[in-house]
Parts: sequence; C-alpha cells; structure tokens
Amino acid sequence: MPTNRLIHETSPYLQQHASNPVDWYPWGEEAFTAARTANKPIFLSIGYSTCHWCHVLAHESFEDDETATMLNERFISIKVDREERPDIDQIYMTAAQIMTGQGGWPLSVFMSPEQVPFYIGTYFPKTPQFNRPSFRQVLLQLSEHYQTDPQKIKRVGTQIEQALLDVSTVKQHGTLDEELLHTTFDQAMRQFDVTHGGFGGAPKFPSPSLLTFLLDYYQYAEDETALQMVMRTLTAMRDGGITDQVGFGLYRYTVDAAWMIPHFEKMLYDNALFATLCLETYQASGNDRFKQYAEEIFTYVERDLLSNEGAFYSAEDADSDGHEGLFYSFSYDELTQLLGEEASFPRYYGATPNGNFEGRNVFHRSNQDLHAFAAEVARPVADVVRQLEHERQQLFAHRAHRTRPFRDDKILTSWNALMISAFAKAGRILGNPHYTTVAKRALTFTEHHLFDGSGLRVSYREGRAQGRGFLDDYSFLTEAYLELHLTTQEVPYLKQARHLTDVMLSAFGDPSGSFFFTASEAERLLIRPKEVYDGVTPAGNSTATLNLFRLSQLTGDSRYLETAHRILQSVAEDIKQQPTGYASLMSVYCRIMMKPQELIVLADDMTKVEPYLRRLFKRRHPELSLLVGRKAELLEIAPFIEDYQLIAGQPTAYLCHDFTCDQPTTNLDELFAQLDL
Repeated sequence: MPTNRLIHETSPYLQQHASNPVDWYPWGEEAFTAARTANKPIFLSIGYSTCHWCHVLAHESFEDDETATMLNERFISIKVDREERPDIDQIYMTAAQIMTGQGGWPLSVFMSPEQVPFYIGTYFPKTPQFNRPSFRQVLLQLSEHYQTDPQKIKRVGTQIEQALLDVSTVKQHGTLDEELLHTTFDQAMRQFDVTHGGFGGAPKFPSPSLLTFLLDYYQYAEDETALQMVMRTLTAMRDGGITDQVGFGLYRYTVDAAWMIPHFEKMLYDNALFATLCLETYQASGNDRFKQYAEEIFTYVERDLLSNEGAFYSAEDADSDGHEGLFYSFSYDELTQLLGEEASFPRYYGATPNGNFEGRNVFHRSNQDLHAFAAEVARPVADVVRQLEHERQQLFAHRAHRTRPFRDDKILTSWNALMISAFAKAGRILGNPHYTTVAKRALTFTEHHLFDGSGLRVSYREGRAQGRGFLDDYSFLTEAYLELHLTTQEVPYLKQARHLTDVMLSAFGDPSGSFFFTASEAERLLIRPKEVYDGVTPAGNSTATLNLFRLSQLTGDSRYLETAHRILQSVAEDIKQQPTGYASLMSVYCRIMMKPQELIVLADDMTKVEPYLRRLFKRRHPELSLLVGRKAELLEIAPFIEDYQLIAGQPTAYLCHDFTCDQPTTNLDELFAQLDL
C-alpha cells in the first residue's frame, strides 16, 4: 500500500493517515518551503487519534482519491497531532475562536506559507449539509481566492495575526481581593445545573477546575452550598452515561445536559482529574461513595491504560468496527439472552427495548435509589448489590470478546503527570501503599524516558521521545513530585520539584506576568503563546502558580511567592471579566487567603509519626504545608529550619502561620487533634 511522509512519525494519529492518498507533510520547514516554492496555500489539519469527527473527515475526504487529488494539486497539506504539538493547536484554536466564535476538532486551517491563517473551520462534510459547505467547495473557493485576490488574503491574515498578538499581550496589572472569590462562587451558582449537576447545558463536559475551586471555597467561606454542588455533580456523573457502568472509567463528555449519552472516547486526563476530585471530596465530606468512585477509576486505568513499563497511555477511541459506542452499548435482546428476563442490572441501569442510543442501551442509574429498587423487587439490599455486581461482571466478560476501540499508546508527560498525582493522592488519602507504588513506578519511567540533559520531552512511544517540553509538562510534573513528596515525605521528590520549577522560571518566565507556553529556545511560531484560561485541564499557568505557592511554604524561598503574586496580578483584570473561566487561579488565590500554615515535624524515626500523618491525610487541608523527617535531610531543601531542634529525642512539631511559629511541642496527639478540627 502506498504511503506518504507520515509513515516515519511515531504519533498514532499521524500514522493513521500515513496511507491516505493525500500527500501529507508533518509540521516542519520542508512543508513551508514547498508551499513557498509552489506558491500554494497550506492546509493544516489538526486532530488526535481518538477524535470521532476526525475519523469521519478522514474517511469521507482524506481517503477519497478525488478529494486528495484536489488537495495535492492546490495545497500543501500538513497533519498535526494536537496532543504532541499543543503549542500549534493553541495558536490556531485561538485564531478559530477569534474568527468564528467557536472551535473544536478536527481543526481545519488554511494559511499562508508564513503560517498566517486566512480561513479556519472544523469538520466539513463530503456533501453540503448541516448548514456547512462541502469540503471540496471550501478547497476550490479558497485556492481560487488565494491565487486571484492575494491582497485580500494578506489583509485578512494581517488582521488575524494582530488579533492573536493582542490576545497574548499582557494587559495592565490589577489586584485581586476577597470579593472576587465571592463573585466567582456566585457566577458558578448561576451556571450550575440544579437538576442534573454540572454547569451549563448540552453538550456537557466535566468541569474539574471549577469543582476544585468550589472545594476550596467551601473550606474558605464555610459555605455548605459549594460542597453540595460538588457532591451533586460527581454523583450525577458517576451515575450517568458519562461513566462506563460496566468497565468503569469516564468518557469525555455527553451530548445532552443530563449526563446520559456520551461521546465514548476515554481520555487519561479526564480520568485523572475526576479521580482526584473524588478523593478530595471524600476528604471534605467523609462520604465513602467518593472513595469508591476514585477506586473504580483506578481499576479501569490499571487494567486498560497502564503500560507494562509502568507509565500511562493517553486515550481510548469511541469507535470500533466503524460504529461509535458499539463496544460499550448493548441491545435489549443481548441483555435478555445474556442475563435472562428477570435480571436486575438492565432494570436498575435504565435499559429499555428501544434503547437510548441508536437502538442500543447506554447504561445509567440516574436518580435511581438502591433501597427503593430493592423494595420494588422484594429482595434485601445486600442481595441486590451482589446480584448487580455479578451481572456487571457477566456483561464485562461478554464484551471482552468484542473488537476493542483503538488505544492511543503514546505516553504524554503532562497527562502522565496528572495521573501520577492522582495515584499519589490515593496512596496517602486511602492509606493504600499499592497506589503509591503505581505512582512511583510511573514517575520513574518518566525520569528515565522523558528527561534528557536539557529538560523534559513531550511524549514517548516505541522507544522514541518526541518534542521539547511545554509549560504543562513542567508544571504538571512538578505537581506530581510535590504530591509524591507529601505522600512519602521523601526529600528527593521535593528537590526535583524545586529543580523543575527553577528550570521553568528560566525557560518560560515573562517578567511582565504569566508564563509562556513554549520555552525560550523553542521553535519560533506565528506568536509565542500563553495559556491562562482553564480548558479541559487546568491551565499550565494555574498549576505553576499553585506549585510556586506550595514551594514557598515548603522551602521558605520568598521568590516563589513573589512570582505567584505577580502572575495573579498580571491576569487580574481578565479574571474579573469571567471569573469561572480562571477557576484554577482563583483556587490558588483562595488558598493564599486561607491563612496558610506550615507544619514541620523533626523526627529521627518516621514510624512514630506515621499514625499521625494517616489521621491528618483523611481530612482536606489545602492551606497546610508539611515537612517531616530528619533535620539534616530537610535542611538541604528548607534552610529556614536551621534553628529548629528535636526536644528530648522525641518527634518535635513546629506549627507556623502569619510569619510566626508557635512554641515547639512533642505532644503530637494534641497538635494533630487541633489540626483535624
């Protein structure tokens, strides 16, 4: 089978297009030189391997010989995997939102050889429909405009380039105040879906950054409503069709507002952030169901996304055998044949003869009460629970024989780090050393395969590391080190967190404000992008700011806190325009306003302290930093403890707040009881 240049790439997404009749180029100077030489515009197609509409566009157009011929004659075509090149994706997604007010994938960009876009869309159908022109119509019209009216093309491109520069330019600095915390919460309440949980209408996505802010606001303002909003949302998601009720794991989003019908792809980052939220909500509420929700996510991830070497794969597709959701859904006849007509699982999880998705059933237990169901079937609750689990396992075993959706087995530093953080938190919050071991092993893989002498790499697959690290790679991985340090109190993790942060300050810093997304030595693109607004993951700037705050507490280095404040001030005016869009930064500010405390426990024997730590970790303490260990080791990273001493050879605690420290104490029972209030 003939192949194009993409056959030499490691990205599964690019390799999916390696046998297209389109003469694809990977992103690079070869493509730009070819476009300049031939005086052709560039067609840039950005997507990812588990993107459903990317597959549709590829099948309808990129695999079609006539369309490919048109592309090859009139354009130089470039394919980009957005997960490997989020810098490129970020620039042109911002341009799409400027030009059209919306974006999404596949992202279809028409631009000059100088990388300046003049027209952007998403999915274009093979024939005109959905109020969209056909892909061929777009190709014909734009290629003709490019040749016959170059001045107009240049004028449009100049306007877009200027708009991109304006968006990425630091605005006037401002100040944050306590009132903005309350304003953010009020806006979240207005956006909250009281009926179904979550925020906004269809399509409905998880909102991890906003939910984390609500957990922080609950502790800061002692407003029970904020915690209830989080609990309602997480429960609705776990009970709804956005969760794989048979094999666990979270899908990417639902097409409706009630969390019923999902888009079936599973992303590593969604599952990491959902598990993290469930763990922290378990801490905040004491409700065991959130512990269970997190454990289900870890069951899925360890089974389906964990590599033999210990790192985490990036995603699973929505499609199999050419149909979306076929692997995960069941016809009513299948259920009857497998489980019998009196089975409990189909009834409890909302299955019907007509189904709710293309004649098949997507399971959900929305608004279903277990005790009411048990009463309805006249059986004890414990028997019903056992029966439901038995039937779930039967369904799981049955679907294991189906064709599985494609799994993208590349390992992304940033997403891997999010899951490492989740497992590290699970290890300490749930008191389960297995989870800590999983986190450590994944971090060891990252150190061996995604570090080199000059810094972090973006991705790894088939023995090859790709790309120079972006802000997300540095900030998310720093967070993973901080989480493993908090779980284990092993000083090397804290040292590495500080090292990565210092590299980030040097390579990504901007004296006027927030961090750039790309390093100073990175490839020069149309603009040097910045990302402060939260997306499907927290903005890299938000995580970096939180890391700086945490490191300032742990190390006593005031530079970190000064930088965190400068970042907050640089985006203050933007935050005031749309506070919930910057929820992660508002979380940082909320924690700063919580009256931070530093707890240092000097101990020569960690076994004497561990029972107290286990007790402490059961509750959520975002305002508290923790350093525990031998003084000689801690001094390497926290020189401010020079004058701290063990008393009578016993573990000795120093609790500091408001720039002063309480009297040291060896009465850990009393101190930890005070902290646990």
